[in-house]
Amino acid sequence: MSLVEAAIDAFFSAQTEIIVFAIAICFHSLVFGKYGFAVPAKGSKLTKDLSREGSRSGRDASPRQSLQPAYCAHHTFVRAVSSFLRAEHRQQEVNLEISKQLELSAAGTEIEALEALLSALGKPTNAEVLAAVRGVLQQQGLQPSMRLYELLLRGYLALRLLDDFSDLLAEVEAHVAVPPSIKVLALRAAIQASDCEAAIACVPGLAST
Repeated sequence: MSLVEAAIDAFFSAQTEIIVFAIAICFHSLVFGKYGFAVPAKGSKLTKDLSREGSRSGRDASPRQSLQPAYCAHHTFVRAVSSFLRAEHRQQEVNLEISKQLELSAAGTEIEALEALLSALGKPTNAEVLAAVRGVLQQQGLQPSMRLYELLLRGYLALRLLDDFSDLLAEVEAHVAVPPSIKVLALRAAIQASDCEAAIACVPGLAST
């Protein structure tokens, strides 16, 4: 009898995970078939992204699109920060370096430069870099573009930093209408966190897009 009770307890303790898994299966075609995600390439990501983006120049922009023009326009900034990040640094040092290099960019192109940096670094992006980008945005009073928001959210999701993801998602929802691509990320985060209620809450918004 004790074995049966133990089995029942185990089943009920796993209910949330089972429900969330069922949601993921039921809406896989709706979500991931409609808004696909490219698998991160191995090896030199930047080189492969640049060659791939060359054949996509006529398509609509996304966090992985238009990388080549953005990277070329901010090559010096991206290269300087990337070189700096090859060694380990404290959070404050990363913040200062990105802020310093960003000051050398042309006025009005700061957001594009940060987009180019995160696109070039790929995922999972260093957690210190994500924090530094948000810190610079706040320090300089810059309003992120939707593309930059999405790049940051993808970075947090890849690193499983779900608290940071939720904090930034709340910021996005407070300022702008959330596009389908970010709604999909929110669903993925809810599934990753085994948050049944959050996952269910994401479904109506996706079904209406």
